[in-house]
Amino acid sequence: MTALFQHYLPPAPAMLPYVSGRFYASQHARAVGGAVAMVANRLYCVPYVLARPGLFSAMAVSVTTGAAGLLRMALAGDDSAGRPGRLIEEPVVDADTAATGNALCPFAQPRWIPAGIWWLLLCFSGAPTVRGTSTQAFSGGNALLLGSAAADGGAGGGTGSENGFFAALTHQADVPIMPSAPSGLSYLANAATPLPTLRAA
Repeated sequence: MTALFQHYLPPAPAMLPYVSGRFYASQHARAVGGAVAMVANRLYCVPYVLARPGLFSAMAVSVTTGAAGLLRMALAGDDSAGRPGRLIEEPVVDADTAATGNALCPFAQPRWIPAGIWWLLLCFSGAPTVRGTSTQAFSGGNALLLGSAAADGGAGGGTGSENGFFAALTHQADVPIMPSAPSGLSYLANAATPLPTLRAA
């Protein structure tokens, strides 16, 4: 005799829509620190996990202490190996980082972004401080990147966490952030990084 059991799963609650004008951080949990000092003329590549698709109109970072200069941002896809790949969007307007608040880089037009792993790229011409991630190892689930010695505890068995990549890059107004896809990247192991957001359209 064969018995067939049908498992009933209640419907998942409907996800609330992204609210126009609000900013959304990466969906993977990670500890948020206070002011993180940025280095001028450095490309930061920060992983961004989007749990569901949405329509977005800009990207931004929260400046906690202003400094004269500009911020260039871009959105890149993932190369399927845990690194930033082809550039998807590069706003045409740089953000001023002289004052505290949102340093906003608007898209040329709202863009539908599918769920998945993305990379937000940032390059500062000055050295403001911004809201960023904690430097504590594995605090809140900082992104663990494929192929990194620090992400799996390191060859010596030590603890470590990953927050993305960095590379030297001179900020130039009205010049693309860098060739697509980014190259010459080094791991930001155990380093606090900016916490960028996307703004819903």
